[in-house]
Amino acid sequence: MKGWLIGGFLMAIALPVGAQTLAVTGATIIDGTGESFKEGVLLIEDGRIAAVGSLGSVRIPESAVRIDAQGKYVIPGLMDANLHLYLNLDLETLIKYEDRYHEIILEAAQITLKTGQTTVFDTWGPRAALERARDMIDAGQAPGSRIYFAGNIIGFSGPLSADFRAQFAPHVSKAFVKRINATWEERTGRELLWMSPDSVRSIMREYAARGMDFLKYGASGHVDMNFVSFSPRVQKVIVEEGHRAGITVQTHTTSVESLDMAIEAGVDIITHCGISGPTTPIPMETIQKMVDRDIACSILPITRSRMDALEKDAPNATLTPYMKIGEVNRTNMIKAGVTLLVSTDAGIENPVLRAESATLAADTVDARTKLGEGHFNALVALEEMGMEPMEILKSATSHVARAYKMDGEFGTLEVGKIADLVVLDANPLEDARNYRSIHLVVKDGQVVDLDALPVAPIISSMVVPN
Repeated sequence: MKGWLIGGFLMAIALPVGAQTLAVTGATIIDGTGESFKEGVLLIEDGRIAAVGSLGSVRIPESAVRIDAQGKYVIPGLMDANLHLYLNLDLETLIKYEDRYHEIILEAAQITLKTGQTTVFDTWGPRAALERARDMIDAGQAPGSRIYFAGNIIGFSGPLSADFRAQFAPHVSKAFVKRINATWEERTGRELLWMSPDSVRSIMREYAARGMDFLKYGASGHVDMNFVSFSPRVQKVIVEEGHRAGITVQTHTTSVESLDMAIEAGVDIITHCGISGPTTPIPMETIQKMVDRDIACSILPITRSRMDALEKDAPNATLTPYMKIGEVNRTNMIKAGVTLLVSTDAGIENPVLRAESATLAADTVDARTKLGEGHFNALVALEEMGMEPMEILKSATSHVARAYKMDGEFGTLEVGKIADLVVLDANPLEDARNYRSIHLVVKDGQVVDLDALPVAPIISSMVVPN
C-alpha cells in the first residue's frame, strides 16, 4: 500500500481506479474553458468530476477524502500533442532491449506523468510495444500517462533506414536491420511512395484496423526535408481511410508546399507546421486556410535563450535556420488565431549520449526534446511570443483534447469528464514558469505517487562515467 501526505495527513490510496470520492478544496480552479473559481471545490467520484464550483455551491459528502489545496491552483492535466515515448535509436539500446521496448515506453510515460502530463500522444514509434505499454497502463498494471499512439509515420521507413539512422546499419547484420525496421514499418514504409492511390488505400484500410489511436503520414521527408513525399491524390486516400476508421489523421510537414498540400488533403492536425524550411516563412494565405478550416497545428516552440544558444553554439546544425524561420511562423500563427498545440518531439534523454554530444553547449539550454522538460520550456516560449495566458493553458490541455476529438472525455475540469488535474503552488496565468510548481497530480481520480516515478528506470538512470 502506498502512502501520500495530503493536507498534512498521511493518506493510503490502494483502491481500484475511481473507487473513492475526493474533494479538492480551497484552491483557485482554472477549468481550461476560460472560467475560474477562487476558493473552489472540485469533487471527484468514480474517477470522474462530479462537481466543480465555489466553496458554498458544492456539497461535499462526509465520506469524501479532502485534499486541502488552500492558496494553490488547480488546472486540467497537461498534455503533449507530439512526442516519442521510444526515441532511443542508438544501436546499444536497439540491440540490448529489443524485446523490452515496452519497458522503456513505460519509463517514458512515468516521466511524463511525474511532470504533470496525464495524457500524451505518441506520433512515431513501435506499434506493438506502444500498444502493450498503453494496455498495461489502462489496466492498472503500471502507472503512467494515458497513451494514444499512431505507430509508424506512413511513408517513412524504420530506425535503421535512410529516414533516420542509416549510418548504423553497416555495423549490424542485415537480418537485424530488416527486423528492426519492420517493427516500426509494418508495410507502411517508403515502398508506399511508389504505389498508386488504390494500392495505398488497400494497405491503409488494413493498417488503420490494427489498434492505433490515430494515423500520421509524411507529407514531406524526414532527413530529406525538402522532398514532397505523397501526391495530393494519395494524401487524400490516407486521410479518407483514417476517417473511415473513425480516427484522426495528422501529417509531418517541413516545407511550405507540403503544408499547403496537407491542408487541401483534409488533415485534422499538422505536426510541427511552424517548420517551413531554412529560408521561407509560411504565406499568410496558407495560415488563414488553417484558421478557416479549423486545422490544429502541433508546434515546436523554443525559448529565446535556446534560440540564442543555437545561433551561438550550433549555427551549422541542420535545424538552426529552420527554428529561426519557425519563430516568424509561430508568431504569425498566434496573431492569426491558429489553434496551437504544445508539442516537443521529446523522448527519454540518455545522459551518457548527451554528455558525448557535439552540440552539448546548445543542447542543455532550455531543452526541447528532453522528456519531462520540453513541455515546460515550450509553455515559456509561447509566453515570450505573446500568447495570452489562458491560450497557453489551452494549448496544453483543451486544445489538444479537441484536436484529437477527445474533448468529451478530458481536457477541461467539467462535470462528467475524467478527473485528470494538476495542483500547482503558483499561478500559471501570471508566469508560465509556474507550470513547474507541481504540488500534486491526479489521474483517473487517483492521487499519483510522484516520488515513486519512474518505477524501474532504464534510460534516464544511466550514469555518465567519470
